[in-house]
Amino acid sequence: MENWYLEYKKLIDNSVENFLIKYFETEKNIWLKEIKKASIYACYWWKRIRSILALEFFLIFVNSNSKNSKKTIKDLSQKDDIIKFCIALELLHWYSLVHDDLPCMDNDILRRWKPTVWKKYWETNAILVWDLLNSLAFELTSDIWNFTIISFYLSQAVWIKWMLWWQVLDLFYEQNPDKLSLDNLIEVHNKKTWALIECSILWWIILAEKKVNFVKDEESNNIKKYLDFWKKIGLAFQIKDDLLDENWTFEETGKSVGNWEKKGFVYFMWIKKTEKFLDDLICEAQNIIKKLNSSKLDFLVKYIWERKK
Repeated sequence: MENWYLEYKKLIDNSVENFLIKYFETEKNIWLKEIKKASIYACYWWKRIRSILALEFFLIFVNSNSKNSKKTIKDLSQKDDIIKFCIALELLHWYSLVHDDLPCMDNDILRRWKPTVWKKYWETNAILVWDLLNSLAFELTSDIWNFTIISFYLSQAVWIKWMLWWQVLDLFYEQNPDKLSLDNLIEVHNKKTWALIECSILWWIILAEKKVNFVKDEESNNIKKYLDFWKKIGLAFQIKDDLLDENWTFEETGKSVGNWEKKGFVYFMWIKKTEKFLDDLICEAQNIIKKLNSSKLDFLVKYIWERKK
């Protein structure tokens, strides 16, 4: 990983951990201590791609409109709205993973070479962690500017457009695999990933607008193309996961592999066509952000394309 990425990631890692530690610092109950450990464990070892992308987009647009000195990552702290937003975004992402791993859902026991939350801390504690992370994300956003707008999109993403809709579709196709087509599969994954990604884009737009007269910027007329960018890389991420499941080993990916399910992209298109589909999505995403001239965004898109875990 490049140094700038590690710097961004370290800021988000520290901010998340400090937030959770502070939240639990007055609680002495032994059972809450167990939930504290499970919550920090759930949030500990992730790539932070979503929040790093949001943070970089925020800095690009704030700095492109600012007449003052340029803002850098070193100017930000946990008190800034954009960092609070990144923490909330990560909490929601982990909340979804804890939920998906449960025995009653995907019944996964490993993520990134480590036991999943329910496997390490028992299913009951995992459910409580799942509830807690969701609640904390809303609590955190209540302290962000323009909370009414942000909370609306957040609730839409989590309950109506995202988690609920994805789980309903997923369970339906699990029970009715003959009704699943490639078009349905793309729709399912768009429902699974896109609503939260859309929410994250709107958040950094709102936060950037607070700092500068963002709505008058010529790029604001093209926000849809940046929504399209995130949609493409969200789908690309899932397609890459399917390819890793077919082409790589547990030692390389840190999770169970080799489950050739009748609901993945490889099942419908085979490996070569799936790889071509991924390549096309990545190229389209790169073309969208070309005008921004950001080496960091270029690196992140390439990382999603070439990652091995």
